[in-house]
Amino acid sequence: AWTMEEGEVGEDGRRILSFSLSDKVLEAGVMAAESDELKDSVKAFADQSKLAASKAFSRVLFSASNARSEAVADMGKQLAARLAWTLSGVKPSIEIESAHSMAVKSVEGAMSKHDGKKKESAAELLSFVESHPLVSSCLTFDMTPNISSQAVHPKEDGGQPNSPASSLSLRVLNEAYICSTDADDDERLHKKKYEQCLDVYVSTVVNACNMANKKPNDNERKRIANLAASALPHHLVSLPALTPSALNLVGAMCDIDEISKKALIKSSKQTIAESAAAHAAKAAAEKRATAALLILRDVAFQRDAVRQSAIDCAVAIAAGRLPASQPIEDKALKLVMNVIYPKNADCANKVVESASKELEHAAIFSIENHERISKANKANARKKEKSGHAIRSPLLPQSEEEKHALDRVRKPVVLFMALCVRRPEIIKIIMEMSCEEGADVLAKAVKTNMPKLAKAAAVKHGAANIALKVSYMASEAEIPLFLSFLDNIAPATEKSLPSQELIDACHEIQRKRLDANGDADPQFVIPVLSGMKREELVRKLPEFVKAKDDIFKSSLRRMSERLAKYALIFRIEPDQTETTLRGMSSCEVMVYLHQLDFNAVGLPQPRYLESIQLCLEDDNLFNDQVIQAALDHISGKFLEGEPLPLAYMRTVILTCSKHESLHSWICHVLLPRLVEGRVYNYKRQWEGWMRCAKSLENTGDHGVSSLEAIQKLPDEQLKLYRAKYPRK
Repeated sequence: AWTMEEGEVGEDGRRILSFSLSDKVLEAGVMAAESDELKDSVKAFADQSKLAASKAFSRVLFSASNARSEAVADMGKQLAARLAWTLSGVKPSIEIESAHSMAVKSVEGAMSKHDGKKKESAAELLSFVESHPLVSSCLTFDMTPNISSQAVHPKEDGGQPNSPASSLSLRVLNEAYICSTDADDDERLHKKKYEQCLDVYVSTVVNACNMANKKPNDNERKRIANLAASALPHHLVSLPALTPSALNLVGAMCDIDEISKKALIKSSKQTIAESAAAHAAKAAAEKRATAALLILRDVAFQRDAVRQSAIDCAVAIAAGRLPASQPIEDKALKLVMNVIYPKNADCANKVVESASKELEHAAIFSIENHERISKANKANARKKEKSGHAIRSPLLPQSEEEKHALDRVRKPVVLFMALCVRRPEIIKIIMEMSCEEGADVLAKAVKTNMPKLAKAAAVKHGAANIALKVSYMASEAEIPLFLSFLDNIAPATEKSLPSQELIDACHEIQRKRLDANGDADPQFVIPVLSGMKREELVRKLPEFVKAKDDIFKSSLRRMSERLAKYALIFRIEPDQTETTLRGMSSCEVMVYLHQLDFNAVGLPQPRYLESIQLCLEDDNLFNDQVIQAALDHISGKFLEGEPLPLAYMRTVILTCSKHESLHSWICHVLLPRLVEGRVYNYKRQWEGWMRCAKSLENTGDHGVSSLEAIQKLPDEQLKLYRAKYPRK
């Protein structure tokens, strides 16, 4: 199409050459480029021109790839990159068509993992690949198996497969970026082209890694994946700009769960070679995934414009929202907490921001699935009720649906709690989100992992200080979570008691957090009851009796939790001038409850009696031996001159009904002892004694009868007894 004419010889001795294009050819070319409807002759010319351009382009690519001279190769790649953007719409030749097909598959693979707006962006990316086939072919040229094997590659155990400066992919990306900064053109359009071009390149690298993971025995795919993954960090460092979407695609390299599971499968049909290949592929995939995490680290440290996006991606992997294998998730968590967070204040703030987003995703997931999980839990509860199975702990999953949901929200909760240890002020965020309506699964995950947070925060900041700090943050709706935090912050071992500083802090919290009626809430001191002096517990006992049943029971368990070996003993102060005993054994609880002066503390008598009955119904804390020890102690004090508590004989009667094992002791020890102490001189107690003696007089048990105790009564009292309860 071009003609050459020789001119005069110049001063340098060289003849001047001029090239020209005929007007007809130029007109046909312009019409082919700008017109949709072409005449047959023009259309044929346009098609021939495109075909010639496509073949020439492929020759340039292969010549550049196989050139021995580094300068020639670099020149060829520069030319190919410029032509790829210039020849927009020209289809690739047969020799490089597979490279374009791979680009299409890479983008379609990315589309399959997205939904909503991200899927729309992926669709636009596919449209870009179709409209710029030569550009996409250049980006995937070195990663297409059939083509890559024809090109000359340096040894894999040496340096980089392509230095960043001479990489074909990098040349194409730089061309796109240069166009995006051209003020004469549509900058926004060209900028979008650069971003899409970058996404296609990273998608192709991810696809090459996925292809290697799917076929562990294919050495060519493995070689290409390793070359592409090792070149990616160097190319991204050399690029003038990165995008959030490209970083998300880099994070997709961590999705190696499938190959990890494949390596763990053991089958009799699997040969040793196949098993070895699977394990080698797993190791290579983990190495590539680790390299992806390092890319995110480098971007977070070096690129201010996309630092937040890189940290978002790393945090999403650590939180389990972006798919990854368990070892890679652990590495991501260590990267976020031990490398990125301590780097500087900006990185730390952005890590907290990203973790807050992940926690918000978990809250939304919990709310959206609340109704479905509630139905599943109710259905499972009905099945267990029919089969007679015991109800599980409230913190355990009540159904398979809830179990899966808890697994989904657990990782962001653990990540955020790790940050809470370093920044206690953000504990407020996790409490707020967990208390949103419908976020029950998230709240359960938070309570399940609360021991880790509470103990770590107590070690780092001091139990008393962190307890006060969190108490100021918690709103009324967040009180249950705060109580869970407070409950776990106190030491849980028998040898270590809550410190006096923590006890004082709990008292201060109780004074400041009054309930709706202006009364002190006993829940705030329950966690430290085991460390409080017994004398102080006796004074606070009315507060717990006045509280709701569950609070009352919880307080009794806390008082005695570290005194299991003293459960049957009423301890005596070693030094009567100084109170040193801490906590309250089960026996002591029963004794002090009976001795409580309910009128003096403004406690209604029905509630006083009900509190004792609640204890009798708790067989775990107050078994028959504990009841016997408490009744025995009180009766011993009665012989020493102390009056019997009002509810004493009522408790004895209830014990007769509940614990048949104590009938013999009551008949042969307790009732005679009360006669010895002249119980008949106290009207109400005497009435109770007679009722108890009557209930056990004719039990039918061999050798168990209250008749012996009845016969020890003085004649006058014996007549009164027989007058009321004649002998049959």
